[in-house]
Amino acid sequence: MSKKRFSAFWGTHLASLLRRLGAAHVVIAGVQTPNCVRATAFDAVAEDFADVSVLADATASATPAVQEANLADLRAAGVHTPTLGQWRASLAGPGLLGALFGR
Repeated sequence: MSKKRFSAFWGTHLASLLRRLGAAHVVIAGVQTPNCVRATAFDAVAEDFADVSVLADATASATPAVQEANLADLRAAGVHTPTLGQWRASLAGPGLLGALFGR
């Protein structure tokens, strides 16, 4: 799938593909947090995915202050912002993700 704009959802079939695969959770990593990461996260929320996470230490911005301001905005919109380690630890419970990651 080729991403055409800031959001990975805009002009693509990503939402329908994720739904067809049974995904309820979207986890986002990448750069630039104020642009592509943020747009994709907000669109995932707008697409009504049950859980949207932006991995705080697997994303980046021009400065730490810009990064934290954008993560704060995402949290205000209901997006989770765990570190990669925190997110991986959350997979420890039962279910497909736990099985995939050996937990």
